Amino acid sequence: MPVITIEYDDKAVSDEDMKALCDGIQEIVSTTTQIDDVSVYAHSAKIKVKHAPIEIFVRLSAHKVTDLDALLSEIKEKLSIWKKKCQYRHLLNLTVIPMNWKFEIGI
Repeated sequence: MPVITIEYDDKAVSDEDMKALCDGIQEIVSTTTQIDDVSVYAHSAKIKVKHAPIEIFVRLSAHKVTDLDALLSEIKEKLSIWKKKCQYRHLLNLTVIPMNWKFEIGI
């Protein structure tokens, strides 16, 4: 189950733009990884120092990643297409992080 967190500057990015990005990146990561259960959380820090307007972090199980460069490239390409289609004007920083984690759901 990939988890996407987005850190953003709420003074530079509106709630509407952030909601659109959350919906877009959720669909992109879900279709790219072929995993339906993809969660997105967006946060704006109260204190920000030397920050980018939008940072996207995609965390997923390492065993689901056969080629990290190809996965990053595919998400980036689909995100670029989405930005053009939706006329999304904000620059995005994207990080894909394979994780060796164990988790339990619904405890």
